[in-house]
Amino acid sequence: MKESINQNRPDAPLQATGIADLMGKKSVRATFRLHPTAVELMSILAAQLGIKQKSLFDYLMEDTDALHAVAESQSPDTAVKEQRIQKTFVISQRSLTALDTVAKHAAASRNDLIEKSIQRLLPVLEKERLRQRQRTRALSRISGHFKQGKVLMDDVKAMVGEDDTLYQSLVRVMDAYKKAVAEIRERVDKGNRISEFSLDALKEAHRDAG
Repeated sequence: MKESINQNRPDAPLQATGIADLMGKKSVRATFRLHPTAVELMSILAAQLGIKQKSLFDYLMEDTDALHAVAESQSPDTAVKEQRIQKTFVISQRSLTALDTVAKHAAASRNDLIEKSIQRLLPVLEKERLRQRQRTRALSRISGHFKQGKVLMDDVKAMVGEDDTLYQSLVRVMDAYKKAVAEIRERVDKGNRISEFSLDALKEAHRDAG
């Protein structure tokens, strides 16, 4: 009974598994050599999804089954490797350990494993590109509606005068609408990077040898 009570105390010692879990979440810096298109894809998707690149990297590296699967595929050709640039990522200790373990077990390059893992993001990229096109169309309709609202506001002003409470209420609505449109436009503009990103360039850069 005493043992049970002690285990539930807030100041009870952390179990070894708990310590290992905490250490696994610790952030570390790791430098790799990757093709520019792979680096750009990580940056674009992280921004589009509103998450940190660390979260995206950890998502890829902590799936050890997928890592083992990509380790079995052929490495990128020499031309691709020569185009690689140095890039430092902030990742979890667990991700780095998983990457090192699989690379050692498969006698594979960490850089190759990362690049081929990034290809798993292609379906996500396709989905986000479609969403970006839909957002662009939506912005066009929203902007058109806002312009109509400004015309209506001018008409109401002519009817009741700018000092009328009805017109003043409409002004407040349109001011809020204007702010919302500006925020939507900013979000869509930021997403234009994903529309301009070349899928063909990525696939060519990471094609299998042979």
